[in-house]
Amino acid sequence: MENMEVIQEKKNNYKSIGWLIIILSVVSIFYFEIYKVWKGENSLTTQSAFLLMLICLIVGEIISVKTKAFVPSMFVSAVLFVLGFWTFFPKNILQLGGVAPNLPTFLVMLMVVHLGTMLNIQELINQWRTVLVTLGGMLGILIAILTVGSLILGVDTAAIAAPPLTGGFVAALMMQGAAGDNQHLFILAMAVYVLQGFIGYPLTSLCLKKEGKDLIKKYREGTLKLDNDSTSNSKNKNIKKYKWDLFEKIPTKYQSDFTNIFTMVVLVVLSGYLEIISAGYISKFVWALILGVFAAALGFIEPQILIKSRSMGFVYTIIMMFVFSQLNSITPETLVLLLKDFAILIVLATLGIAIVSIPLGRFLGWSTAMSFAIGLGSLAGGFPASYVLSVEAAKVVSETEEEYKIVEENILPKTLVSGFVSATSGSVFIAGAVLAFFFK
Repeated sequence: MENMEVIQEKKNNYKSIGWLIIILSVVSIFYFEIYKVWKGENSLTTQSAFLLMLICLIVGEIISVKTKAFVPSMFVSAVLFVLGFWTFFPKNILQLGGVAPNLPTFLVMLMVVHLGTMLNIQELINQWRTVLVTLGGMLGILIAILTVGSLILGVDTAAIAAPPLTGGFVAALMMQGAAGDNQHLFILAMAVYVLQGFIGYPLTSLCLKKEGKDLIKKYREGTLKLDNDSTSNSKNKNIKKYKWDLFEKIPTKYQSDFTNIFTMVVLVVLSGYLEIISAGYISKFVWALILGVFAAALGFIEPQILIKSRSMGFVYTIIMMFVFSQLNSITPETLVLLLKDFAILIVLATLGIAIVSIPLGRFLGWSTAMSFAIGLGSLAGGFPASYVLSVEAAKVVSETEEEYKIVEENILPKTLVSGFVSATSGSVFIAGAVLAFFFK
C-alpha cells in the first residue's frame, strides 16, 4: 500500500515538473518571440514565425472545441492573425516561416485531388441538387447586390464587390484589376472576400450543427432516411472497389509515400494543362477535382490519398496558414473606411442567398438548415472552410464514431461540391461577366 502511495506521489511530482517546463516554455516564447519582437528588439526566425502561425491555428481549434463549434476555429484564427498583423506579425510571415509563395497553391491542388478521390462518380452525379442550390445562392447575391446595392452604394461599388462575395479569391483579384486607380474600390474588392468569412463561418457552422443534430436525432430514433445525395451507404462499400479497373495497381512491395505523392502530382500537372486547353474557362482546381474522381474510379490513384501518403496534416496546416496570411493587407484604418460598405453588402448578400437558396433547397427536398448552409458556401469561401466547418459540426453533435460518420458523410460531400462550384469556377465566370458588362 505504501509502495502505491510512493509511486503515485512520484507521478504527481513528475506531472508538476512537466507543467513547470510547459509554463516556462510559454513564458519564454511570449517574452522572446512576442514581446521582444513587438518592441523591435528581436526579429522572427523561420521556426519562430512558423510557431506563431501554428499557435493561432491551435487556439482557434481549442476555442471551437470549448464552444462546441459555435465559434468556428477559422473565425478565431482569422481574428488572431489580423491582430497579429496589427501588432507584431511581419507582412511576409508566411514566407518568413519557410513557405515559398507558390507552394500553398500547389498544396491546395494536392488537397483537391485528395478530395476528388473521396467522391465516386455516382456520388458526383448525385450532387446535382447541391449544384443547383449553390448556383441559386450565387444568383441571389448578384440580384441583391447589383440592384439594391447599386441604389445604396453606387453601381461601381456594387459591381466590384459582387463577384468576390460569390466566394472566389481569383474573382477578387480580377475585380481589383478593374478598380484601376480607385484605391477604395481596390481595397474593397479584396476586403469583402477576406471579411465575408467572419459572417459566413458562424452562419454556416450554425446551419451545419442544426442539420447534424437533426440527423443524429433521426438516426437514434431509427427514422433516418438518407437522401439520394448521401454516400453513407455506398461510400464505405465502394471505397476500395472500383467500377472500372483500367490501370494496374502498383505492386504492394513498391507502394510507398513517394509513389502515393507521385500519383497526386501527376494529376496536378495534368490539371494545369487542362486549364490551358480550356482557355482558363474551367479552373485547374475543378480539373483537379474531376481527375481525382475519375483516377480513383479507374484505379490509377488510391482513395483518400493524402492520408495514405501520411501527408494530410502538414499539407492542411500550410494551406490554413496561407489562407490567414492573406489578411496582412487589412489595417484598422481600412476597416473603419470599409465598415459601412461591407455591412451593407454582407447583409444584402446574406438576404439574397436566403431568399433564393432556402426555397429552392426546400423544393428539392432538403431541410431549411441544409439549404441555407449550401447557399452560404459562397460566403464561407469554399475549401478549406467547407471541409473544416463540416468536420467540426460532425464532431460536435456526435457521441460515437458511427454517428460521426453518418453526419460527415451526409453533409461533407454537399459542402465540398458547393465550395468548388462557387469559389473555383463559378465566381470566376461571374467576375468575367461583370467585367464584360460593367467595365468595358
